[in-house]
Amino acid sequence: MHKALLPVLLSAAMLVGCAATGGSNAPEGDAPELAGKTFMWSGGVSEECELPPTIAFSEDGRISGLAGCNRLLGRYTQEGVRLDLGEIGTTMKLCGPAFMKVEQDFLALLNQTAYATKSGEDAIDLWNEAGEKVVTLVPERAGRCE
Repeated sequence: MHKALLPVLLSAAMLVGCAATGGSNAPEGDAPELAGKTFMWSGGVSEECELPPTIAFSEDGRISGLAGCNRLLGRYTQEGVRLDLGEIGTTMKLCGPAFMKVEQDFLALLNQTAYATKSGEDAIDLWNEAGEKVVTLVPERAGRCE
């Protein structure tokens, strides 16, 4: 009878172990300090770019920024490297095709995000649930897009 319970107990112990570690594909790296910082997606730069897509993290758990054409807003929670951006909303302005494409691509990147780690001194890497890097965001800076 005890031999029949052994596989069940081992499976249960493994599940408890996975739950304790989050059971995830969390990337290696240090958790970034996001509150009070704004980052931009330099990959969203184009010939027509006036302002690159940005995301700002407030001290009170809100996000805001520019998606490419429209303003974005929402809430975030961070626990270590785990980052939940929740539902991201945008205003409903219509812009030229190049701006709308950048916006669509940026929002798709943000919607995949499950983790964030420091990248270099000031940038952050965003990762999906599978532990694959989605994008690197750099600190927002004034000036031209490039």
